[in-house]
Amino acid sequence: MIRLVLSLLAALSIGTAVHATEPATIDEVVAAATSDMDYVDSAYLKNRQAQNADLLLLDVRTQREYDAGHIPGSVWMERGIVEFRMARMVRDADAEIVVYCAVGNRSALVVKALREIGYRNVKAHTGFNAWVTAGNAYENDLGRSTMIELRAINAATNARPMAGASD
Repeated sequence: MIRLVLSLLAALSIGTAVHATEPATIDEVVAAATSDMDYVDSAYLKNRQAQNADLLLLDVRTQREYDAGHIPGSVWMERGIVEFRMARMVRDADAEIVVYCAVGNRSALVVKALREIGYRNVKAHTGFNAWVTAGNAYENDLGRSTMIELRAINAATNARPMAGASD
């Protein structure tokens, strides 16, 4: 009897899981990840970087994505182990943390996980793509760069008249 009561109490403390009959669609997964997520934009991030030298900016994209280019001042942490590394390395629950990925979906998952383990001042950024599209610098092993907008090549409008040609 005691074992049954303890089992019931354990189940209630963990919560009841609702099992779907089919796996969620990608749209449902994204919606669940990003629901109730307030994203900070690049202007906010630049301001906080200037104001708080201790700001922890986490890039949770793949290492290949990080190596190709990342927001200056960011630290790469693999999405699957962020909680473990943070619990070991950052013991201040009020540390200012901004998490980003490419477009905000993976960062939303990490923000929710960090909040669940007790971090109170963690935010999701709109993403690396938004950062570089806005003209902000990114860095990699080659140095700092910014995205440039290339002129579209169109044979009809960019062609130079050939010598001696007539319409």
